[in-house]
Amino acid sequence: MRPLPPLANRRGFTLVEVLITLTLFGLLTIMLFTSFHAITRSWEVGRETIDNTNHADYILDQLVAALRSAYHPGDQSQEYGFTLIDQGDDEDIIEWTKTGPTLVGEDAEFAAVPHRVRVSATPDDGFTVRAWRQDLNADDDFDPLNDDTVGEIHLSPRIIGLNCRVLDPDQEKTLADELNWIDEWTATNEIPSTIELTLFLKPTEDGDSPTEAKRIVEIPLAALSQNPTLGSSTTQSSRSAGQTPSGGTSTATPSAPPAGMAPVGP
Repeated sequence: MRPLPPLANRRGFTLVEVLITLTLFGLLTIMLFTSFHAITRSWEVGRETIDNTNHADYILDQLVAALRSAYHPGDQSQEYGFTLIDQGDDEDIIEWTKTGPTLVGEDAEFAAVPHRVRVSATPDDGFTVRAWRQDLNADDDFDPLNDDTVGEIHLSPRIIGLNCRVLDPDQEKTLADELNWIDEWTATNEIPSTIELTLFLKPTEDGDSPTEAKRIVEIPLAALSQNPTLGSSTTQSSRSAGQTPSGGTSTATPSAPPAGMAPVGP
């Protein structure tokens, strides 16, 4: 058996080799940590994106249901129409009269009667709904922004912007059949036939642009609001249809209310 060399002649690791080893180990650790962080963050961003998409779809479903449950009596006695306030910077305000619990909740005392709703979205307040009875709107001194009887609901802090456009009722269709959207609605006692809604959600990454969610909704009651004579003619036709030749009334099952007249739930 060969004897070991004296301790003074044994060769160990030099300081340079130790430093190189520690440097390579540190670089490998940083690479692994960076890869793990990137994968984790990518998973979190994907989850937040899916959550925001589902969240925006829910809010848009509520808006569409509320718009399609718009109420209009078919006369010009009060302002029952749609209001669009274009404030720029994707902070529009829309207001209309509706029935049903959508946006206001089933516990609202005025859910079953015509009531006005005002919808807005800002970075500070999020998606906000203010609601009040329609008959309060007839008072000249009534201010929906400062009246204690007006309910205010902050539905979502994620929604930081709202943009609304309406289909131009006077547009002339082009050869490509393009739609002409406008940013104002001046007919205070009428409802537009088609509305384009765009919600803006908080970005998942700092510095990114807000996420957009868009929906187009048609309002069947628009025709009645723009042509009030339809309401009276429909009522007269219904009365005539219910009479028998002998002067009595028929026992047929009543027809369903026109689309857009019945309350739509959430």
